[in-house]
Amino acid sequence: MRNFKSYSLLLIASMVASCSKDSTSTSKLGNWIKRSEFEGVARSAAASFVIDNKAYVGTGYDGTNRLQDFWVYDVDQNQWTQKAVFPGVGRNNASGFAAAGMGYVGVGYDGLNKLQDFYQYNPTANTWARKADFGGTARYGAVGFALKDQGYIATGYDGSWLKDNWMYDPTTDTWAQQQSINSGKRTDASVFVIGNKAYVCMGVANGQNVVDFYAYDADAKSWTQLRDIANTSDQPYDDAYNFAGYAAASFAMKGKGYIACGTKTGLSTACWEYDPTTDLWIQKTDFEGAARNYATGFTVKDRGFVVLGTSASQPFDDMREFDPTAEYNAND
Repeated sequence: MRNFKSYSLLLIASMVASCSKDSTSTSKLGNWIKRSEFEGVARSAAASFVIDNKAYVGTGYDGTNRLQDFWVYDVDQNQWTQKAVFPGVGRNNASGFAAAGMGYVGVGYDGLNKLQDFYQYNPTANTWARKADFGGTARYGAVGFALKDQGYIATGYDGSWLKDNWMYDPTTDTWAQQQSINSGKRTDASVFVIGNKAYVCMGVANGQNVVDFYAYDADAKSWTQLRDIANTSDQPYDDAYNFAGYAAASFAMKGKGYIACGTKTGLSTACWEYDPTTDLWIQKTDFEGAARNYATGFTVKDRGFVVLGTSASQPFDDMREFDPTAEYNAND
């Protein structure tokens, strides 16, 4: 059985740049600011969702145990507070999203089994309720996102790498399969939402980092392939693209998407910014904490954060906020 901690370090063929191209795509603007450490135990591969400008983070793996505790982050107070314990079995690599004012967490891995159960969190009552099991196969390492008050879980690993996509309707508590990603099966991918589109990139399958990049449109309910996230063209825009990998943190703010950390040829601190108006990426200031994978990214009040993660032997509990337009400051 494949365990998320046992991945071998992957070589990325797309990192070999063409000598005939000029690099034009690197910028190191941006500043990382240390914020309140996660209040619970250090961990990686946690699930998260955001409701009413508060981020909820829980479950995950501390290096010994799969966890069930859940915490909320108040950005105005810069404080974490413990909330009701997740009622399912402790797990890592679960998927989370928020839709219609409720939080949802499901699937994942409990150390022995791939999981299919699915739960709803009510932030007003601070209670969890079991809902209809995920409509696809039991899995872990899937992406979760919400568009127009409907939730989605896509890709992942069920013993094979996956590219299917399932929509959850909170009003009927039902799942319906939607259009699959056209190509590029993957697990441990990254997703961020801008407007009514979800952008899915990164991930690993068949011993290689996936370079295909797609956007899912909530209105058309279909995928559009975007430019690869590796140096695969004969044009100069992707000369510096070297960030294909897996288990990266992701978030979106101010109309742009961000990928930070993860595993490329090794553990990474790199941060890249995506502009959907140009379909181009630029490199930003590296994450200032230790290199890591399986960190959690989220956005609150149009502010992006990265918390938790692991270096394989050491789980982390630190958190940093990213300001993409500020000059680098090593003392904050």
